[in-house]
Amino acid sequence: MKTACVVAWMLVFALSAHAGHLKASGVSAGGSITRDLQLREFGMVFHPGADGYLGANLLYFPLPSQSLLSTDYGKHEGYVLRQNFAGYFAEELGKSGWDLGVLWWIERHGWDSEDFAVFPNYGKFSLIRSVQTTGLSIARPDLNLGIAGGIQYTNPEYVGKVYEPESDTLYEWAAATWGPISAQTSFHHSSFRHARLSLNLESKKVLGGKESGPLTYLPNIDVAIYARNCDGEDSLRLFWEQNLIAQRLYAEVAVYFPDPALRFVALKYYPDPSKVISIDVTCYRKSNGDFLWGGGISMPFVRVAYNHADDIENVLGLRGTFVLQFHFGIEKIRDTFVGLNGSKATPMMTREIDTDENVKKQRREQREQEFNESRRKSNLQESSSTNSAHEITATGIVWENAK
Repeated sequence: MKTACVVAWMLVFALSAHAGHLKASGVSAGGSITRDLQLREFGMVFHPGADGYLGANLLYFPLPSQSLLSTDYGKHEGYVLRQNFAGYFAEELGKSGWDLGVLWWIERHGWDSEDFAVFPNYGKFSLIRSVQTTGLSIARPDLNLGIAGGIQYTNPEYVGKVYEPESDTLYEWAAATWGPISAQTSFHHSSFRHARLSLNLESKKVLGGKESGPLTYLPNIDVAIYARNCDGEDSLRLFWEQNLIAQRLYAEVAVYFPDPALRFVALKYYPDPSKVISIDVTCYRKSNGDFLWGGGISMPFVRVAYNHADDIENVLGLRGTFVLQFHFGIEKIRDTFVGLNGSKATPMMTREIDTDENVKKQRREQREQEFNESRRKSNLQESSSTNSAHEITATGIVWENAK
């Protein structure tokens, strides 16, 4: 056991020695990446019939040597911060058939010279930023139709001298969904920022679709176009998710244009279609053509990963790192609970939760009817038993012949 521990620690430090240092440009780009990620995640949550979603994440990088910041002034020791919260709640408007929802996504991230949870050190090379997405939604579940819209707010708390200058910025966004088709767009005042079209073709039981069969093998496709700030040339991102085996093994591919096309591929195995637990293997392609292999294990409330493509994409471009993540993500759809983008209710859900007063009344009346029926049958059995006990059998009767 002691030898195994020594080998494990040697492997950890050997891998950390090859970690890719964080670049100032990657930290600067974190704001736009987070805004897009928040809208992308809301797009996975927002289905007509979705009653709510709660998500929270806190990422911890156990080895400081893996989060060095590389600038024109050299390499600097420090820590990466990424913590976020997401909430979405929807309620029916009386008997109208329309559901009104409210949403709030917030993330605080950046790089600092000291490890912190609340109060940063604000060193010379630090950048701490918060990004918020909020808005309202209205949906008609019986028509499988919904629209949403709101604002996004980026607030740089502190920007060091090695980064591009930033200021508080307000964006507007809108989204719509109809059946398996979803669309999004965002603007900075009248300036176009992005547009997205998603085709969620995979049949999912939690959304009223099939539990198995050919329709569950249809792909989920996400195409987004982004406006670039410098050269004016738009950037295109294509994402393809494909069920391979029984909605438990999935393949994912992301392609970017005009950047080097293939960005990453991934295989993700979910022991249950609810997608609460996953085991991932990923391969990320750098701009120079080199490939970075990684993977991770995600369980309820905790996730451990190394060099995972999702982290490289979404955590300031940091690569070659171990990540310990405390996370929570659960969605409520039609009185069932499911993991984010899952296809079936979670296995721990043993009964449906009553939230609608009409549903409660119907089930209460059904229980009373079952009780009365059971009582009536019991009374009939007792009555039958009583009548059998009082039957009289005449014996000893003598017949005499008439004289």
